[in-house]
Amino acid sequence: MAETRDAVGSPARSVLRIAVPMLPADLVAVLVPLAVLALMGRIDGDAHYVRAMFMPVQFLFLALIAGIGASNQVAAAVAHGAGDLRAAGAALRADARIAAGAGAAFSVLLIVLAPLLGDLMGVSEAARAEFTGFLRAIAPASALLLGPALAAATLRGCGLARQAAAVTLLAALTEIGGVALLALGAGLGIAGVAPAVALSGLAGTALGWVLLRRAGLLGPGAPAPAGAVRPVPVRAAVRRLTAVGVPVGASYLVICAANLVLMRILAPFGPSVQSGYANAATLQTLLIIPGLVLGSATAIVLNSHRGAGRSGLLSPTLQAGLRITAGAYAVLAVVSYAGRDLLAGVMSGDAQIAAETARYLQTVGLSYLLMGLVLAALTVLEQVGGGPAALAMNAVYFVGAVAVGGWLAAASGPDALYRTIAAFNGLGAVAVGVAVWFVRRLAARETSGPSAPDTRPSTTRTGKGT
Repeated sequence: MAETRDAVGSPARSVLRIAVPMLPADLVAVLVPLAVLALMGRIDGDAHYVRAMFMPVQFLFLALIAGIGASNQVAAAVAHGAGDLRAAGAALRADARIAAGAGAAFSVLLIVLAPLLGDLMGVSEAARAEFTGFLRAIAPASALLLGPALAAATLRGCGLARQAAAVTLLAALTEIGGVALLALGAGLGIAGVAPAVALSGLAGTALGWVLLRRAGLLGPGAPAPAGAVRPVPVRAAVRRLTAVGVPVGASYLVICAANLVLMRILAPFGPSVQSGYANAATLQTLLIIPGLVLGSATAIVLNSHRGAGRSGLLSPTLQAGLRITAGAYAVLAVVSYAGRDLLAGVMSGDAQIAAETARYLQTVGLSYLLMGLVLAALTVLEQVGGGPAALAMNAVYFVGAVAVGGWLAAASGPDALYRTIAAFNGLGAVAVGVAVWFVRRLAARETSGPSAPDTRPSTTRTGKGT
């Protein structure tokens, strides 16, 4: 075991080697919608309002992109571990066909249903026509973002985290720069957003294609090792997408729905409370990124070990990832709690709104330690075959927090909701135990037999499984 561990590097170094380049790129990607929204606020008319009303619809695209990306990342990591570039390339091509079809279908659906969505979301009559036109333009442009997402997922899965980060950063910065140049500089207003998003997708895809080709993932690749994987039809990729991608995408939708309901729960307490919570939720969105990145990096290393048949390193790798996450979130939790007034003041210059943001952080801040561990554990589960369990725990967490917190808030005020969220962050720690148990069982199963078919790349075995 010691020799194998030395050959592949310590579990902690392996996780950090992937996580460190991913973190800044993912943070920038999360900030893009906020930056674009801020830029829209500088345009006359209803541009800011229309863009803000699009945010819930944007979560649908995020769910689609995250689901397909996670599925492809799993395939690439397993194939990379097996030393078979052809399998990683085959998985990428299969997922690209699925992404193209899904993106086109989703775009057409939104174009057709744009007026109905405006009605359902309560868009004002004055902005209705502008919202419909914006949605019909942004839908096909947003579908182009699947290209950079797939390229980055394959590169990450194959251990090329810096190259993947370059793709993500280029796409994000192109979108922000495009909006600034087209919407503001060229005076196109909100009509400049869709072309900027399209340019972002095309630029990220172009760089991804260059880096994938340079890595040998778009050509025939290296000869497959004896008994290794060989390509199979797209239906294998669909099975993998069902097992991995659907739970990931569904988790995004659960989070989106929960946040919308929480805003409705806080509505009776006035706009200052809602705005204060919205600011805290925005900050919290940034705070969850390290947990997702560390969980994803841990899952990549786990799946690489699976592809290489190193089942003995699965549990040590998970433990290393969780230890790193605990250390990171011990710092983030203390900073969130101790620096709540400073952070709240940065988020808003309004004293009442800042006070509400600080009140939320005072109640919830220290529980971020457990929240980070839960995020990492759930992300690992989603990418090693435990997607349904992760989705179920996500649903229980958010539905429970919303239901119990909403009931208590109606009787006692917003503090009761915040305390409930903190309590559920603590209760969510059961996910860590489930992840540890699942990975141990996975290691035992793969030591004695083939891998579970739902987490393998879009390939099939010709010899002994990993």
